Amino acid sequence: MKRPKRYNITPALGQALLDFQGRRFPENMDVFETEATEEVRTARSKGQKSLDEDLDPNPDFRNLLIQGDCLSACAHLKSENISVDLVYIDPPFASGANYAKKIYLRNGGKSTIETNGGTIGEEVMYGDIWQKEDYLNWLYERLLVIKEVMSETGSIYVHLDSTIGHYAKILMDEIFGEANFVNEIIWYYEDKFATGGKSLDKNHDVIFFYSKGEQYTFYPIIVAKGRTTKRALRKKIEGKTVNILDEHGNKIYAEYSEKKEDDVWEVGRTIANSQYENYVTQKPEALIERIIKASSDEGMIVADFFSGSGTTAKVARDLNRKFIACDIGVNAIQTTRDRLAKAGADFDVLKIKDGLRLFRNPEQTTAKIFNLISGFRTSAELELGDFWDGGIASAKGSYTPIKFSGIHRRLTKELIDFYLEEIYKLEDTTDQANAIMIIYAHKAPEIDQKYLNRLLDEISKTELKVKLVALDDLLGERKDTFFTPDGADIRVRKQKNKCKVEIKKYYSPYLKNKIDEYNAQKTQRGAIEQDLSKAVEISKEGLELIEAVQFDTTLKKVWKSNPALEDKAGAKEKIKGAYLLDTDKFKLKIRNIAGDEIILASDDL
Repeated sequence: MKRPKRYNITPALGQALLDFQGRRFPENMDVFETEATEEVRTARSKGQKSLDEDLDPNPDFRNLLIQGDCLSACAHLKSENISVDLVYIDPPFASGANYAKKIYLRNGGKSTIETNGGTIGEEVMYGDIWQKEDYLNWLYERLLVIKEVMSETGSIYVHLDSTIGHYAKILMDEIFGEANFVNEIIWYYEDKFATGGKSLDKNHDVIFFYSKGEQYTFYPIIVAKGRTTKRALRKKIEGKTVNILDEHGNKIYAEYSEKKEDDVWEVGRTIANSQYENYVTQKPEALIERIIKASSDEGMIVADFFSGSGTTAKVARDLNRKFIACDIGVNAIQTTRDRLAKAGADFDVLKIKDGLRLFRNPEQTTAKIFNLISGFRTSAELELGDFWDGGIASAKGSYTPIKFSGIHRRLTKELIDFYLEEIYKLEDTTDQANAIMIIYAHKAPEIDQKYLNRLLDEISKTELKVKLVALDDLLGERKDTFFTPDGADIRVRKQKNKCKVEIKKYYSPYLKNKIDEYNAQKTQRGAIEQDLSKAVEISKEGLELIEAVQFDTTLKKVWKSNPALEDKAGAKEKIKGAYLLDTDKFKLKIRNIAGDEIILASDDL
């Protein structure tokens, strides 16, 4: 992979400064190549009106769904001179939890495989377990690059909670300037379960609203509330007298008040079945609709760089705005893609080519990386601190602590300095560490083993050998085990003037292992006995392992699904398994219930 282009990051504006150990101030961002993986084009038949070309502020813009990290996505937008009018992000909250998905067999709802996150091999959507300092550095860098792609009259809404919100507020004061703080919005909801214990129930999130400059788009949120005349006068609400009658002709209200919404929003968390995407952190459309209506006009570009289930893009499309949705996880991209296609949206799907192929999401990728390291033990097993990811244990009781810089974090001089401080602390607290390994996926050009050795010699504060290891070098040939491909037996034959395509058998090594693990756990009744009645059995055909089937009959370089042939099975449904095409030249994409995809071409069947 050739060295990526690099853009400088504009320094932060504000005087407020949050100081903590390991604080980093990134100065640039890398632009990687992108790959167009799909074009979704619909007939625009689902209620979206067209904009007058003379009034369209972005006539040449095409809606985007980007698979990649927020940093890389913003760098790509900057390289394409694309600016964003409104940003809403719902990033991780540093909640201390892993968020997992349930995997349903598509057999009509007869049985399920449920996973709850936390251990290797489970279907973790994303991990939200952080050291506070790591989280704040992570968020700061992403807010900086988001600001780089905001228009001069743009606004940003950042959705967090009481866990980390107060720290993020100071970061945003620093980045956007204290004068550009507009509102702290309290999203109050009554339908959250009681927390109990020695604390008040936590029934709200916070949303920080900042503008980029003095001028920004904003429309007051008008809420209409009917009141009796007596109550309206008591509350001193300005109103106008109207006649509101019930079905019998009786007057209901003598006064009808129309007022602006304040900064406490009572929007329930319950999501209607028609909107629900089986995504654990999904937000209600009504919440996002308020933000988009308040801070954008039709035709403006609305972006969400942690798009999750795609609510922001979906609502933006419904309100005749244009959208950019970005997420690093494959499952999130698939959920958003299907949701937008169903809504009748037109968009392009791009993938950031940063040289590292993810196993669905960063959390599962990292888990698989450590699983492939011989002798790896967790930091808890080795009684290391939270800073360390684990270590390689030896038979003699010593170990090599491991620090992985992350899937999409670039190893820089500042990060090396921070790591060395932790290494010095470690040497003071244990004599079992025999060396240190720092693993990286990406690094700054000036960082190599010679640089690190020279730095260690100059400082002379540790006798431990510190080794830099590239992720690709570490995995070597074993990285192919990340992606053991699924397989399918496909039958293609003529049927009158049509081509009939049947999926006769589908098999997935990954899902077979998962089901074997599930059965081993669920059927265990005693130390030896097993209750095999609880075992999940897969049919000979294996079609219940398939979530979605798509066809491309254009055979162009970029995949373009035929909407009429798309087949997606819900949690209690089955795929059809047999399809009639007008042509015998096609590409077939099959997605399994874990999110893995294979593409087969008719010429190869």
